[in-house]
Order: sequence, then C-alpha cells, then structure tokens
Amino acid sequence: MTKLSLITALTVLVTTTGYAVENNSDYSVKYLDNGYLAPESVESLRKEQYLIKAVTAYELALPIVGVEKWHQGFLTEAKHGDWVFYDNINQKIPILTANQTTPYTATYVDLAESPYYIEIPAGRIGGLVLDIYQRPQADLGVLGPDKGKGGKYLLVGPGQDIPEGHDAEWVIQSNCNLVFLGTRIIGADKETTAKLRKQHFVYKVGTTKEGQKFISASENPKWVNAQSTGLQYWKDLYQVLKNEPVTDVNRMILTLIRDLGISKSKGFKPTDEQKEILVKAATKGDAIAMVNTFSKRSYKYRHWPNRQWRYILNQKHLDLMHPDHYEAKEIASYTYEAFSTSKGMVLPTRNQGSKYLGVYVDGNAEWLDGSNTYELVIPPNPPAKDFWSIAVYNNKLRNLINNDQGNAIVNNKGNIKIESDGSVKVYIGPEAPTGYESNWVQSNKGEGFFVYLRLYGPTEAYFDKSWVMPDFRRMN
Repeated sequence: MTKLSLITALTVLVTTTGYAVENNSDYSVKYLDNGYLAPESVESLRKEQYLIKAVTAYELALPIVGVEKWHQGFLTEAKHGDWVFYDNINQKIPILTANQTTPYTATYVDLAESPYYIEIPAGRIGGLVLDIYQRPQADLGVLGPDKGKGGKYLLVGPGQDIPEGHDAEWVIQSNCNLVFLGTRIIGADKETTAKLRKQHFVYKVGTTKEGQKFISASENPKWVNAQSTGLQYWKDLYQVLKNEPVTDVNRMILTLIRDLGISKSKGFKPTDEQKEILVKAATKGDAIAMVNTFSKRSYKYRHWPNRQWRYILNQKHLDLMHPDHYEAKEIASYTYEAFSTSKGMVLPTRNQGSKYLGVYVDGNAEWLDGSNTYELVIPPNPPAKDFWSIAVYNNKLRNLINNDQGNAIVNNKGNIKIESDGSVKVYIGPEAPTGYESNWVQSNKGEGFFVYLRLYGPTEAYFDKSWVMPDFRRMN
C-alpha cells in the first residue's frame, strides 16, 4: 500500500467509524469526529502517563532503595557511626551478592546531623565512601589518597561549610546526607584483620573517637538487602529523599512521581488510585530490572565474545556522567544484583582492586537451574594477584545461596582439589561428585541461581583477555 493510499484509508476509518485504534499498548486510543480524544482514551492516557513516569523513576531509584534496605538492617543492631563486622555466610546472607570470605567492615552516617571524621589505619585496605546512588565519592586505603598508609579524612555534607581548624589530611565534600562507609582488609590473617579493624574510627566533628563501638553482625539477621516490592519500595525511597537536597537525579525522580502523592515538602500521601499505579510500576520496574540484569539478551557486554561471562559493572564513569547521557541503566542493573562501586571495581587498575564477571546461563544459553549439576573448569594460572573466587547466588533475592551445605563459594584460599595441569574443576548441583566435595557448592532444586567470578588484584592476562574462562557445562 502506498503512503497516499494508507493516509486515505486512515481518513476513511476516522470519518466512518468516529475514531482510529492503535493496538500498540495496554489501551486503545480513540478519537472523536472533531479530532479530540474520546473520554475513555483521556482516562486511559492519564493513568498511563503516570505509570510510564513511575517505571522510569523506579529504575533511577534502584540504587537508593538498595542503600536504604541495608541502612534499615544496619539500624536494627547499630547506630550511625558504629562499625559493624560481617564475617561469615550467616552474617552476609542478607547482603546483595556478598563475598563470603572477605571480611566487611561497614557503617552509615547522616551528615545532616554533623560532619564526621574518618580514620583508617595503614595496611592493604580497600575502602569507599558511597553516596545514595552508590557512586564512590572517595576511595579509602590502597586506592584512596592515603595510598594504604592510613590517615584522617573529613566528611562534610551537601551545602555545609568546611569546619575551621580541622586536622584532617583530606576533605570529602559529600553530595548527599546518607553515606555508606565500608572497607575490606585484603589478604590478611584473622589476627591482623582484627587488629586493623579496631583502628577504624568514625566520629562527629567536635567529639572524640573515644568510645568507638565495634559490633559483630547478627548470625540470625531479619533483613534483606534486595529492594523492597510494591508500595514499600516507594516508602523506602521517600524515607531517603525527604532527608536529601532536591538536586541532581533526586530532582528528576521527584519530578517523575510528583503527580502520585509523593513530595518532599508535602510528604508521602498517595491516594488509593495513586497507590495502585505505584504498585503496578514497582512490579513492572522489577521485571524490567531482571531483563536488563539477567536476560540472555541483556545489554551487558561479554568479557570474551564467545563466552557467556558478562561484566556486571558496565558503567564507564565513576560519577555515571557519560558525555552523552546519565548511566541510569548501567547503575540500575548493577545495583539490582549487587551493592557498592569503587574506583578499583570500575577503573582498569592492574594488580589492585577487583574485577567481577557474572554468568546466568550455561554454555548452551540455558538458565542456570538448581535442579541440574554443572561443571566449570578454571584454567591454570587465573589472573589474580591475591585470590580468585567463585560465588553462587539465588536469583530471587540476589544473595548468597542458602543451602544445607552452609557454603556458597569455591576459591583458591581454601583446601581445594587441583588437577595435575593446574586447572580447578568446580561443581554446582544438588549432590557433590565423589572426590570433589571441597570444590562443590550445593544448589537448591527448583531454584534459579547465578555465579560471580571475582579476581582480586587482577593481572594483565585479565585485561588483554589472554586467559579465557570456559562456560558452565550441564552434566545431567
């Protein structure tokens, strides 16, 4: 049909029936003879525009709600400025894609209350100061200004003046009030780790570090780091934004949901109709996040073109400010499955920091399923100066798999079986293959899972891709 005849046909359709129909959405658009929209289309489009805006806001807010969920869990056993230690799988089960073996030392502060001092000891420490969008405002330790020699930082909130007469060596001007602080002590034994941890201090300006509290996280936590669902998602988002300046991406989010009863000045007051739209947007937003994060057609790049291993961190800029756009999709898909970014994770630092790759399907591009048994052969000489780790996570809450074995990892720090050529065979399945119990992670039947490869201190063979990891092979 030619362009002219198509236009003629549409004109006849409108003239003879009173409206035209476009079946390209959840609704049909109807026009009256006079060219105006039919009343039923006005009502459908009114709701649809709010839904579209809310789904967009959902994506932008994923990192914020992830920060708030851990914040809520943190406050069940500590106060702002207390350091909490997360060491074993039971303590780390709630955390999005935690590493089971690396000791985590973490705290939260609210800069609306006061500026804070941070003191970090000398040592092989990887630390970060994270904003509500999980953008690193500063690295601490080996990749920070102190370069692993330790030192004193001053953390100042948005719009706050730098206190006169402070004695910090470095000043961090935060763009938000709620700040996550965390460190990992790399490659140290338990005694050294314990000693270095007790030299972490964070305290309000005008007070002293005397009385610093150190708390071992609960072995029976009642919280999860995965973003909340339904209306609670928006409540958690509001809980953060009501305490933050209306700037940057905060303003964009608040603009997108301004017609849905959420406002910094007026509070969280959605009507029943608005609640229905918000719940629907959270449901769709979660599903879209899963598409971008796990899908076989995900936008995420493969490290090796002929392998299924993908970068979990696809942002190119620490501040997410690409010259052409804001890296919303990149940080949203990452923070849906993981928590926190740092210079060492984003930038191509050799022999320092860490690199992560994720895999969600086997070599035949089929979802990894806990009812099956899989084999992964790690070639000799993995490109990791410190150590490598294979960790297994469930796909619902994106946390360490909770199995009867009580283990979610295989790494070269443990007592594993190594083949004569230096390769390592790793197995994931309901039952351990005979002779490979130490190289096995138990899966849960009927539960989907995914896997991370972590390389601590990545070497050149990772960056030039001369070392190649095979895909998972389904055994049964």
